[in-house]
This record gives sequence, C-alpha cells and structure tokens, in this order.
Amino acid sequence: MSAYNTIVAGLSASGLVLLGFVATHGQSDFHMSAAQMQATLQAKAEAALHDGDFGWATITMDGQVATITGNAPSDGAIAAAQQLVLTSAGPGGWLRGGIVRVETELTEATEVSVVSPFVWRATKTEGQDYILTGVVPSEALQTELATAAMSVMPNTLSDRTKLAEGAPDGDWGEIAKFGLTQLQKLDSGEARLTDRVLKVSGIAMDDANRIAVTAAVSNLSDPWQGIARISGPSLWTAEHIDGALVLSGSCETDADRAEIAQIAQTHFDGPIIDNMTVADTQYEDWIQGVRLGLPHFTQFESGEMAFEPEEIGFTFDGEASTSTLQFLREDMGKLEGDYAVTIDAEPVAVILEELQGVDLGDDPLQACQASFDLIMDANAVMFETGNAVISRESGITLDKIMAVSDTCAETLLFEVGGHTDTSGAREANMTLSQDRAQAVANYMRDAGFEAERLIVKGYGPDIPKTDNETPEGRAMNRRIEFTVQERSE
Repeated sequence: MSAYNTIVAGLSASGLVLLGFVATHGQSDFHMSAAQMQATLQAKAEAALHDGDFGWATITMDGQVATITGNAPSDGAIAAAQQLVLTSAGPGGWLRGGIVRVETELTEATEVSVVSPFVWRATKTEGQDYILTGVVPSEALQTELATAAMSVMPNTLSDRTKLAEGAPDGDWGEIAKFGLTQLQKLDSGEARLTDRVLKVSGIAMDDANRIAVTAAVSNLSDPWQGIARISGPSLWTAEHIDGALVLSGSCETDADRAEIAQIAQTHFDGPIIDNMTVADTQYEDWIQGVRLGLPHFTQFESGEMAFEPEEIGFTFDGEASTSTLQFLREDMGKLEGDYAVTIDAEPVAVILEELQGVDLGDDPLQACQASFDLIMDANAVMFETGNAVISRESGITLDKIMAVSDTCAETLLFEVGGHTDTSGAREANMTLSQDRAQAVANYMRDAGFEAERLIVKGYGPDIPKTDNETPEGRAMNRRIEFTVQERSE
C-alpha cells in the first residue's frame, strides 16, 4: 500500500473510531462496528449506482472513503457517479456517518457521442437468429435488453449495440423490451425504436399473430408512437443479414432468377446468398420493380426489400444514406402498373470528416459558412455533360450538403450558386449555371429541406476560382458554391 493509501486508511479508521465514540457518548443513531459501517456504506453506494444506471462503475470502500473503478463512458459520467456515491448514505462527513470522499481509479474515459436520431433495432431472421444493433443509453440497459431478448428468443443472439447519449426521456428501455416481445410473435422481421417511434415490421404467417401485433403496437400511448407493418408471406425478398445480401422467394423463370442475381452481383460489394427458386407466380412484370429498386437496396446499411403482390406491392425498410433513398424514390416512381411502392427506411447519419478537429468559432453564420466551404472544397456536385442532371456519383457530396444544412441555425438562408468555365457562349453558360444551381436546390427540397430558405443564382463564368487555360482549371471553375446569409426581417 502506498504512503498516500496508508494515510487514507488510517484516517478512515480514526474517523470510524471517533464515530463509535460519538455513538456511545452523544446523540447519534449509529451503533455498529467499523466493519458494519463500511459494509453499510458500500451497500448504499452500490444501490445508488445501480438505480442511477451506472453499470460501468464498481465501488469499494475503505472506511468512509469510496473508490470508483471501471471504464467510464465520459468525464460527465464520472462526475455524476462521484456525486451520487458521495450522497448515497446521507450528507456525509466524519461525524454524520456518511461517505466523506470519492476517489476514482478509472481506465481512460471513452467519450460517448450524442446521437440523433437515437435508433435501436432488433432483427429476427428467417433462420430464427436474432441481432441487436444501433445504440443504447447505458451498459445496464444493454445487458437488460440482451437478457430480455434471450428470454423471449432462446436462439442465437448477436448483440452489436453501442453506447450513446441522446435517448428520449421516459421508459425507453421498457418500450424496447415491448418491441422484443412483439417481434417474438413474428416469423421474421424487425423492431426499430427511433427516438419515440417504435416500428415493428415483418412477416407473420399466422393471421391471429398478425392482428395481435398490429393492434398492440398501434395502441402505444403518448408520448410514444407505434407503427406496425406486418404482412403475410412475401413472394420475393432481398435482405441484408450479417454483412451478406440474401435473396429469397420465387421467380417466374430461370432467366428472371439469373437477371436478379446479376443485378445483385453488379451493385453489392459483399457475399450474396441466393435462396431463390423458380415457380409460376402468375404475376405480371413484377421483375421491373426489382430492376429499378434492387440496385439502390444493395447500398442500404440494413433492412429488407420485399414484394407482396396481393396488397402491399414493393416495400423497402431499413437504413440508408439520404441520397440512396432519394435516388430510390426517383427510380421507383418510374414503375408502371398497379403495384404500390412503400419506402419506409431511415436516413443514416453522415460523418463529416472534413470538419473533425476544426474550430468553427462561435458565430452561427461564420461557422455555417466555414462548414460549407470545407465540404465543397473537398467534394463536388457532378452533372451529366452539358446539362443540369445531377450525376448519381454525387451521392456522398449531396449527403454531406444535407448534413451541414441540418447543423446550421434555422435563421440562416443558403444561396446555391452555380458556376461554369468560359467554354461556349456566355448566355448559354449563364442559363446552365442557373439550371444546375436550381437542380441542387430541388434535390435539397425533395430530400426534406425548407425550400423558403434556399436562394438560387447562376453566375456563369463571371467568378472563376482560377484561370480557364487548362482542363484542370476549367474543371475547378465548374462548381456549386453555398453562400450563407442572415434571414432579413
């Protein structure tokens, strides 16, 4: 024991001796030995940590001095745990019999990010395996949900959840457990809790289960909202499972099956499991929906694409980038015939690595402008040659534009400026730059941004970034720029 620890232990023992004296000769209610007192303080501190959801922390007592050990999620969590332990047995102090000091012996604190939206997801596969992904607010709830999953789903469980802050107030854990209970009644599917919205989707072969789950989820009370998307067996599905793309269901012909498999191989960078069969489906031209939608679905991070011809048509669930979802909507809008299309997927957060470690300052306008400048200097919105059609290769740039837009103050306006090089007639370049700027503004509007906060202006070749003497210079001058402005009263 170090000298410091020896002094602490000695002081603690002295404190307890003095405490015993006061208990004998004064008015204190403490009539217990030093060992009993230490055990009592430890029990109260452990109970406080448990009730406060500090599952990462372990407490040990040395007299009236507490030591917290563990892997803390953040500095804020350390401070909160210390305060909780310090007051767990009353106001503290040598004479009052409480905890007098809380020390820490912690591994390096791992900062937990604040996530919005706060998404947790449980998936039940056709093979009856269960996967937990997304984020949870504490280690204690992480353990509780895994235990709850095993209690209702005693099959293989893969828990890939991570800790994060940002969970809504209220019984978040109980709602997640409720979702697990409903998921257990499905043959396969997903329970996804996004902030205060629980969505349960999947397949239930049994009509009674389908009705029961739909009713239970739909009747969640405020402030929670329940959405049920429970269907019968799908004719054909594509699903992201454990890093693989799984194709299942019936195809009309061998040629259709081969074409679908080829679409998957062309667009998906990972293992493909082909469980498709060939059977007379008696449904016309549904493969056209697969041709339009599967290339985009392969880019989803998770989820299922399904075709149920009788009532639902094509459905898309899961998570994908904003641009992937937007391009999917555009292409599925071209589907001819009577099949409905439902795209009920969540956009995923975009990492803005260009902004990491950069001090953007405290002024909202300057910070927003600096963010746009850094993003657009490192990325470009590409267009088809000679026109204003945005290239699908610009998806990641568009995602970052939307992410930056969402971080800026709502009082700010954005001018979307289009610029060209000097090739061709000036009048044509002015028109082209205006049309391209408008195309970007239209994309932002269609992706959910407020149209009234967007200003569109085409500058043609009038404000070059560099000279137009080289192909590289002309390429730099063909660009989209954002200028941030205050909203005028």
